[in-house]
Order: sequence, then structure tokens, then C-alpha cells
Amino acid sequence: MKSLLALFALAIGLSLGPNPVLAEDAPAPGLKGTWTGPFTAQRWNGRADGVLTLNVIEQEGSSLKAEKFWETPGKPGNVGGKDTEKATEPMVGVVDFDGKSVFFAEQDDNGLYRGTLVAPDTLELIYLEAGSANVYRVRLTRQK
Repeated sequence: MKSLLALFALAIGLSLGPNPVLAEDAPAPGLKGTWTGPFTAQRWNGRADGVLTLNVIEQEGSSLKAEKFWETPGKPGNVGGKDTEKATEPMVGVVDFDGKSVFFAEQDDNGLYRGTLVAPDTLELIYLEAGSANVYRVRLTRQK
């Protein structure tokens, strides 16, 4: 009987005991500032060389507010159904739980970014836009 009570107490203790502690979320790195870099896009109308500038305007914890400016002289892209060789577009973003992965979504358009902070002042991004078929990767450096 004592052994049965001991087993019962052990079972209750294991089921009610402390849960395993999960690792803390990595702190979101400070990303405010102006980031820039060259890129080559593959678009519906061919390849286009350009420059991207990402300005992270606000950051509250892992939440980001940003705008991007891009230009591809001689090879238009599409923004809101209109062809243009340069544009400024508002975006929102978030830093992932790992403290290194970053995601951005364009406001009023279809583009999405997935990226990685590979150094304090180097951000690598992959861009995908389904509607007007536009993809590229870019390595941005924060301007001092």
C-alpha cells in the first residue's frame, strides 16, 4: 500500500510539477536607421539593376515601421498597377523570436521581404511579389 501511495504521489508530482522552462526570446536588435544596397531584380519584363534604400523609421520592441525607396533606371517596376522606374513605399515589419530574422510587408501592395541580420550593420533580404512577378535579393548596409 505504501508503494502504491508513493507511486500515486510521484505521478501527481510529475503532472503538477514545474513545466520545462523555455528559452527566453532573443531581444530584438535596434534596426532604426537608413540601410542601402544594390540589387538585380528578375521581373515580368526582364532583369533590372537598381538600388534599394530601406529607412526604418520607428521601432517598438520587435515591431517596425519603415519605408523603402528603390530605383531601376531604364527598366520600370510596378507599384499599385502603374509602371515606374522609382518609388517610395511604406512598410511594416517584425523581428522574429530568434532576434536575427526579419520580415517586412508592403502597405497597399503585394511585396514581402524575408531577411536576416548577419552583422550589426548588414541586413540580407529576399523580396517576393506575386502580382507583378518581381523577385530579388539584396544585401543592405546601415549608413552611419
